[in-house]
Amino acid sequence: MGDFLYNITEWLRSTWLADFALGMSEWPLTQWVVVHFWAIPIMQIIHILAIAGSFSAVLMLNMRIFGFAGHATLAETSRRYTKVLWWSLLFVIASGVAMLFGDTVRNLLNAIFWIKMILVVTAVVSSLAFTKSLSRRTAGANGVQGEVVGGGTKAAAFFLVILWIAIIFCGRWIAYAPA
Repeated sequence: MGDFLYNITEWLRSTWLADFALGMSEWPLTQWVVVHFWAIPIMQIIHILAIAGSFSAVLMLNMRIFGFAGHATLAETSRRYTKVLWWSLLFVIASGVAMLFGDTVRNLLNAIFWIKMILVVTAVVSSLAFTKSLSRRTAGANGVQGEVVGGGTKAAAFFLVILWIAIIFCGRWIAYAPA
């Protein structure tokens, strides 16, 4: 696996991305982040808390879907935690983009970073489809309709948890990837 990731990193260095990353490292915002040593730790704190919020929302939806927790209907649970999920994702993306300015070359030429970005896009699209599916399922009869959750919904819910675990793992792994 290490050779594969190293080869991807080497390939990234041969693309236009290397010149873009070097140019981006000269941008005023990048220079500001580099000069203010406290900026990256604050952005990391916001990023980690936002990831915790989004992952917690996904976990709470899963706990309700699998019947492990909650007394509220699935519709109520979905409405409550979907808001948390989307607000948290907004902060995840904003803080992630801001952190990119802290070490542009290392991040943009890192194979794990791009794997994480693919997973994040997959998670956002999957979450959007999943929450729309939940809202359609629970739209009628004060949320009572659809209280019996099917296998497809459970599989999608489980997939989202695994996806978020992979994103968290990749986020931590970025620091140790070959660059």
